[in-house]
Amino acid sequence: MMAKILTMTTNPRNWLTSRAARVLGLAAFVLAAGATSVSAETLMMPKRDARTGSPVVVWGVTAQASTAACMIDFGDATAPAVCNGADRSYIATTHNYASPGIYTVTLTVNAETATTTVTAFDPAGLPGGVAGDANRSLGINMAIEDGLRYLWTTQSSRAANFPLGTTTNWGNSFSASDAALITLSFENHGYKLANDGSAPTGLYEKYIVRRGLNYVIGSLTTVTLASQPSGFAGQPVRDPCVGVGIEASPCVGLRNTLNDTFHESYTTGVAILPLAASGALSRVNTEVAGYSNGRTYGEILQRAANALAWGQIDVNNASRGGWFYNFNSSSSDGSTIGWDLLAMLDAAAAGAVVPAWVNTEFAFALAGGLNTDGSLDYQANGNPASNSNVGPAKNGIGLQGLYFIGELAGPRVAAVTANVNSWWSGGPGIGGNSWGGCSNLNKGCAYTMFNNFKGLKLHGITTLPGVTRPAGPGAQPAGDWHEDYKDWLVTNQSVPSTVGGGSWGPAMGFSCCYSGDPIETAIGELILSAVALVLPDADKFGAFGLTPATNTAIEGGSHTVTAHAESTGGTPVPGATVNFTILTGPNTGMTGTDTTDTNGEATFTYTDGGPLGTTGTDTIRASIGALNSNIVEMIWIPLTQPPVAWVIA
Repeated sequence: MMAKILTMTTNPRNWLTSRAARVLGLAAFVLAAGATSVSAETLMMPKRDARTGSPVVVWGVTAQASTAACMIDFGDATAPAVCNGADRSYIATTHNYASPGIYTVTLTVNAETATTTVTAFDPAGLPGGVAGDANRSLGINMAIEDGLRYLWTTQSSRAANFPLGTTTNWGNSFSASDAALITLSFENHGYKLANDGSAPTGLYEKYIVRRGLNYVIGSLTTVTLASQPSGFAGQPVRDPCVGVGIEASPCVGLRNTLNDTFHESYTTGVAILPLAASGALSRVNTEVAGYSNGRTYGEILQRAANALAWGQIDVNNASRGGWFYNFNSSSSDGSTIGWDLLAMLDAAAAGAVVPAWVNTEFAFALAGGLNTDGSLDYQANGNPASNSNVGPAKNGIGLQGLYFIGELAGPRVAAVTANVNSWWSGGPGIGGNSWGGCSNLNKGCAYTMFNNFKGLKLHGITTLPGVTRPAGPGAQPAGDWHEDYKDWLVTNQSVPSTVGGGSWGPAMGFSCCYSGDPIETAIGELILSAVALVLPDADKFGAFGLTPATNTAIEGGSHTVTAHAESTGGTPVPGATVNFTILTGPNTGMTGTDTTDTNGEATFTYTDGGPLGTTGTDTIRASIGALNSNIVEMIWIPLTQPPVAWVIA
């Protein structure tokens, strides 16, 4: 049975998190949406993975008014579970699979049925056994699956709003921001709406992504934007009314004021993220009333980005070009700017227009808040030798800011990286700390981990000297900070094999001033994703994401392939982890990893001379999370033997 599993390599939505897993083509490592169903009224969970001998949660939903006749068949010849009278928005149970295999799970409610698959692996039978890379990758996949399931279970009024509600949220005092980040976590694992406006069919797409985006859109209110003339020497006139279809100044912008107006910079920045990551900018909002009704997601995104640009600080002091809690203030806030930087980066990666002056103006605020020791001020004071309430939660924002202004190397990047490194193991670090409230000042503090993940990924930094993680399993290098985060998240997930488990809340805090198991779980999911900004367009990446299509060289040489990550809007997507695998040929099994640069490109170079010979045709594929590229070829031809020199005595 295991041999059968290992030969399945055609599913286009595989989530292959390790080099060894990609080499073996463990096609069951998936987060594929859209389980097969004979009815739109009853749906099963997405396909998922399991370990033999350990409980795994299987679940589904139904719109049937009654679950008087409800049954889950596990597909392994064991007795079905009776679910009569179950909560129709979460019909869940646990099951142990005794043998490895791909099992079809069927949910029957009255006369309706829906199916999905569970692929069970025997850890000892995987390459490398229980300590191998494939088993570790399986654990990461399962952590992702169980975390997303937990977020399904914790929706506010889940049962009461199912299935007819058009919005969803997770409560908390900043409900729109929580909904935005949670929706983003589903999008960044491949659960998206169609760009053509067609109705979603997958469980997560239909009931989380669609309704979460509706809630975020519903949080936006209009604000009049106008050009801001020069108020001092050297400041350009700043026109925020940009983008396709946006009227000339004055124009209408959109900002998030659902929970309060004072934190509009925070909340508008966060609201932009799932819109940018939707990959559905041509989709028209028809479910949320108000100004945004009848407008495309792309226009809504652009108007929100314009409002955020308009809200930059205008005054000519150390905070010029930054952001405070509310728009057009006078003090650049070291935590607020992180959300707004990511919003601008994500918006640009999705194809929205961000005026060049936003970057050049922000350079002033960054200079005013970034210190010589690599720390970032809470309130910019203009003195790089004086720290203002600095701490590890803001260091990653310093890296994001340097990336935003195009500073990809040099002493400031080195100083911030060293500061991030100094906090890795939760010690005293460089510069002091004023942001407690987490179980650990790095791992265990969602805000710190999230900012570090974003900043380090954008700069393509793979290892840090302070990371004590040894090399392996597989080809992971020693000191790989992202693999260190993954290890921590898998180890610290709360009771994922129970119907109510899967969160990271007990082990993880959010920051000094905010908390909540769902938002902390969303951050864990985002760190486990393959992208720092947005997933590339799946169709483009699948059709021509890897080049050159074919090449020929003499055996024993080197070959380079380049992956191209591009958004639906045609802009490059930086900060994406690309995994390369040689699928067949003399160099079968060789792998590589790179992070896309500012042009959305990542490369893989290898030397011919693999375990299966030196001549023949290699087939190569790249993957970004659940996305697979086209397959390209490299043909190695024999070296022509030189003529023999005859010597006549």
